[in-house]
Amino acid sequence: MVIVMGDNTSMSGSAVGVMQFVAELHEFRPTIWRRFQVRSDVDLADFCYVLMEMFHMGGHLFDFTINDVRYALPLPNVLGDWGEPAKNIKGITINELFTQEGTFGELWYDFGDSWYVGVKLESLKVTDPGSFEELPRVIEGEGFGIVENCGGVEGLEEIAKGLKTGRGADWKDQKAWLKENYPEVLEKGLTHFDLDQINTAIKHCHVADIYKLMTK
Repeated sequence: MVIVMGDNTSMSGSAVGVMQFVAELHEFRPTIWRRFQVRSDVDLADFCYVLMEMFHMGGHLFDFTINDVRYALPLPNVLGDWGEPAKNIKGITINELFTQEGTFGELWYDFGDSWYVGVKLESLKVTDPGSFEELPRVIEGEGFGIVENCGGVEGLEEIAKGLKTGRGADWKDQKAWLKENYPEVLEKGLTHFDLDQINTAIKHCHVADIYKLMTK
C-alpha cells in the first residue's frame, strides 16, 4: 500500500493541513525517536501503520490510546479481550483526536513483548508544509527501532549489551539470529538511523497490507 496523497483537499473537498508529531519508544536508552509530518485528514489506522513502519514494527496486534479512549482493529480478540473495550480504529481521522498542540497519544504494539510508543502533537498546522506528495515524511530522528520477538525492552537491552561487549549468556544465539533477520543491526548497531530508508518505507507502508489482510 502506498500512503501518498498529492493535493491539499480532503475527500469531502475541505482544506487539509499538515500536522507535525514527535514519537518516542518508551523506556529504552539511548532514546529512539522520530519527528514526522502527516496530512491532517489521515485515518487513525493509517497513522498507526506509518508509526509502526518507522519503528520497524508490524504484524502483531496493537492499539492506540488517546484522551483516555482506546482504539483498535475490529477483531474480537483486540476489541474486548485486552484491557478496556476499544473503539474501531478505522473511520476516524487524526485531526478529530489531536485537536491542540501538546495532545498525547500512545501506541501499544505486540501485547506479548509490549512495546509502547508515545506520540505528541507538536504543530497543529505546519506553516511551510512543502509538497503534499512527500507526505508522510520523517524529518529527523535517532536510533534503529525495535527488534521483533526479542522480549521487549529488556530483550533489546540485552542485544545492545551484546553488540557493545560481544558477551552475554545468549549472545551467541542472538548474534546468529540477528545475522539472519537483522543484518543491519548486527553491522551498524541500534543507534543506526537511515532517514532516506525510513521515508521510502513509510511511503509504501507494507505494514498496512499486513493488517488489511487480517481484517478482511
